[in-house]
Amino acid sequence: MDQGMTLEQRQTLHLTPQMRQSIKILQMDVIELSQWLERESQDNPVLDVELNQMIEKDRAFNRARYEEKDLQKSNINDKTNWENWEEEQSFFSYYSDRRGVKRNISLVTEQEKDYQYFVSRDTTLHEHLLLCWKLIAKNTIDYKIGEYLIGNINQNGYLGISCLEAARDLSIPEKRARQVLAMIQNCSIPGLGARNLKECLLLQLKYLNLGKKDIIRKLILFYLTELSQKKFNKICKTLNLSYYDIQCLLDIIVKNFDPKPGRIFCQNSELIILMPDIIVKKIDDKYEIIENKSCFPSIKINSLYKNILLKDKVEKDAENREYLSAGKGNEHQKTLEYLEKKMKAAHWIIRCVEQRRKTIFDITRFIIDYQREFLEKGITHLKPLSMKKVADLLDLHESTVSRAISKKRIQLPRGIYDMKYFFSKGLAQEKNEVVSNEKIKSLIRKYVEGENHYFPYSDQKLTELLQKRENLQMARRTVTKYRRLLGLAPAKMRRRYKK
Repeated sequence: MDQGMTLEQRQTLHLTPQMRQSIKILQMDVIELSQWLERESQDNPVLDVELNQMIEKDRAFNRARYEEKDLQKSNINDKTNWENWEEEQSFFSYYSDRRGVKRNISLVTEQEKDYQYFVSRDTTLHEHLLLCWKLIAKNTIDYKIGEYLIGNINQNGYLGISCLEAARDLSIPEKRARQVLAMIQNCSIPGLGARNLKECLLLQLKYLNLGKKDIIRKLILFYLTELSQKKFNKICKTLNLSYYDIQCLLDIIVKNFDPKPGRIFCQNSELIILMPDIIVKKIDDKYEIIENKSCFPSIKINSLYKNILLKDKVEKDAENREYLSAGKGNEHQKTLEYLEKKMKAAHWIIRCVEQRRKTIFDITRFIIDYQREFLEKGITHLKPLSMKKVADLLDLHESTVSRAISKKRIQLPRGIYDMKYFFSKGLAQEKNEVVSNEKIKSLIRKYVEGENHYFPYSDQKLTELLQKRENLQMARRTVTKYRRLLGLAPAKMRRRYKK
């Protein structure tokens, strides 16, 4: 073995910046693409992006929401909304409606006032607790202690630290921290500020008008684990109750208690917008594909800069050459070179957007033709489909298909679906048949929903039903896997008891 230097030729594949940009555009959904085009138009003067009316309203909504949120944060310790105090303090209406206190804010000036521009912002958990605590705090020191404790309450409503830790951090006696916490727990919705599930349920039990409170209290204190696992034997022997009685008490607990009381404040904090890229409508027994232009901007080349470049190419007379030879001519030439560069970039973006549209249209048309039985008859007729099959038939690369359907949604007469929903694997059967996983899940859900609650189907029984009635051959462990994916409890947990 020896060391040396050699020279060889080798072919490698590298993605150009333009190709990377094309891939990025293909992967974006309609909302991300509209936002990206808006940013690009700010950097590229040649590219004109005209926002639709719906997009402009959405931008105004977001701007006003952020401005109002910043204003609320700056004034929360200086101003108290006394008008909303009765609504804040009323537990029963608040608890039954499961809604937060809302304040109306206007997004437009008085001259542009219109009811469609009025929106509401939910009060956060910490804002609600601070508002309630400010009204009952005895002095400034207690208020500061309560403010610290409220800051450590998580979004589910539970205190994340112990009173001992809070006392050490604030250099106060632990007894005083417990006293302040008890006041916080009783100043608002029952259950907020609890340190564990038992305390949360017990705080709620004090304010609920229920029968058999003593038995429910014993179940919460000593048998929560047995109730969650439906192990009623020990409870029956200790409390001298029947299985039916325990079932009824468990139903009362599930119906009237909230294990996460803080989540009513954040249930609307994160909104998932289901905006389809493609809309499919059935017209005269044919499925027509329509591009969703309601939230997609129109893009074009700015006519002013386009005419400047065209004029420069036409006018090549002697006077122009003399002008270009001067100092100002060099600046003019640099400007033209800059415009030409931006013009090429704008043309490439328009080309990529059009290619994205064509690719999504082709894949959508294939899905509609291939899954026509699903569109007509329902989920039980969904066929398994692989990206490789689509790529081969449409003369595309498999990675292109994967990027084209990523985060894309399609609106069908049956509802809005992710495009990936139609690319499901299947379970092999006899005679080279393949059954879609979604079809198997749908059948399992149907049998579970239609079962006798006093004698629910076990996984083995579900396997036998699928074999006899649906002629589907599969193992019990496969049925168990699909049942868990559906979030369905086992037969023991679904069972009800007769009186």
